[in-house]
Amino acid sequence: MNRNELTKIYKDYSLSEKDIYKDKRGFVIITRSGVESIQLQKNIQVEFEVICCSLENVVIKASSYLQDQDGEWLKQMETFGSASTENCRQNFKVEIAEKRALARVIIKTIGLFNTYGKDELDHQ
Repeated sequence: MNRNELTKIYKDYSLSEKDIYKDKRGFVIITRSGVESIQLQKNIQVEFEVICCSLENVVIKASSYLQDQDGEWLKQMETFGSASTENCRQNFKVEIAEKRALARVIIKTIGLFNTYGKDELDHQ
């Protein structure tokens, strides 16, 4: 995420320093609190569906919905979050996959396709 994108996100969603994580590898990531703040401000509803759940691999699909002018909930995006023995050292893989799916679907819903949520890098 470049400086202009970060500034726009800060302003558009009234984010604070705690909502952004500056990774030592050089990129900026939206934290869990930032993702949830954006979700609340935009009134984005999210549904989760377990696609795969085993001790070695968990995949969760997240679908986002926004209301139109008539109050109807319209599907906006679908994406997946995963946690496996290859990308997660934690034993609570379902929770990690859910956090990753939430971050990805919120970020995609607001149009930040090239941005990552902090949960994409955590727990590796």
